[in-house]
Amino acid sequence: MFKSYEFTYAGMPASMFGMYIADMSSNKHSANSFGNKANLVETRLANRVAPIHYGVRYNDSPLSFTLIFGADHKLDRYEMQAVSKWLTGYQEYQWLSIDQPDMEHIQFRCLVQELTPIHLSWVPMAFEAKIICDCPYGYSYPFAKTYQISGGTAVRFYNDSTCMEKLRPEMLVTLAAGCTSFAVKNKTTGAEMRFDNLPGSSLSIRVDNENQVVTEEVSGYDLYEHFNFVFLELEPGDNELVFTGTGSVTISGRYLYNVGA
Repeated sequence: MFKSYEFTYAGMPASMFGMYIADMSSNKHSANSFGNKANLVETRLANRVAPIHYGVRYNDSPLSFTLIFGADHKLDRYEMQAVSKWLTGYQEYQWLSIDQPDMEHIQFRCLVQELTPIHLSWVPMAFEAKIICDCPYGYSYPFAKTYQISGGTAVRFYNDSTCMEKLRPEMLVTLAAGCTSFAVKNKTTGAEMRFDNLPGSSLSIRVDNENQVVTEEVSGYDLYEHFNFVFLELEPGDNELVFTGTGSVTISGRYLYNVGA
């Protein structure tokens, strides 16, 4: 067996179990397609050469791939049970990272769908794990960027995602006492999020742009009546943002990476 890279799943490294990613005899890693398979939405008619095209769906199927990993010694039943307990039985997605030089910045949010022992000369020495992710993409490690704003503050936000999906990060807006309005306009997309006629006390507004939820964390105000219901979306690459208000804004989340595992 040739030892290659370590991986970490659910916060525990494979080396804790004496395991490493490796090709085992005829059990080898194979190339996997990128996760965002294009599914055409269109109708073909008998009297038309070209179809009636409605669009393309990219998120119908999550990313899935296989991990081959093992030890440099025969595995006894206790070791096999420990590995099974580590990798299977979860009710929620877990984070997987692979310690490979070109993948050190990527994590997969996934579950081990199936775990199968691999025997060499009738001796158990490795496993094949079928991995299924929560979406077609890998994720970056968490990022958080904080901006001090006063009046109209322009910043450039670089979205490092490598897919065409818009990024919908979380925002924490902390407004100074006496500030009764806040806005952020993404000049790249033309969309503007606004809060007007806010209470004049210091506010801490958390905006979950992915799930479209707004909460005020200091006094528990219901801010929806002050909100224009436009949520922040960031294009891949540069986004020119203009903040209006006084206080600070923290943008946090994970970038999306279109990778084949």
